[in-house]
Amino acid sequence: MEYTRSNRYDINLVREKIMGPNPIKLEEELLADHRIPQGATVMDLGSGQGLTSVFLVKEYGFRVFAADLWSNPTENKRFFDQMGLTTE
Repeated sequence: MEYTRSNRYDINLVREKIMGPNPIKLEEELLADHRIPQGATVMDLGSGQGLTSVFLVKEYGFRVFAADLWSNPTENKRFFDQMGLTTE
């Protein structure tokens, strides 16, 4: 598979934020030929440091709620702000 969406992200940022295999490549594979409408609300459970949530918003236009027991919500919000996302 050619990862046209996930390859747009700086590899250093990805490596800094991931906690295992590259999750945005996994998301891109899982969402190939998806039928979820843009603007749909998605719950990103186990979102880690927020990289997957950013990817879902920027690449698919979803409204994302991120939740993770082991990550700091304040740090994640700072990351979302850096990535140009609006959080509620």
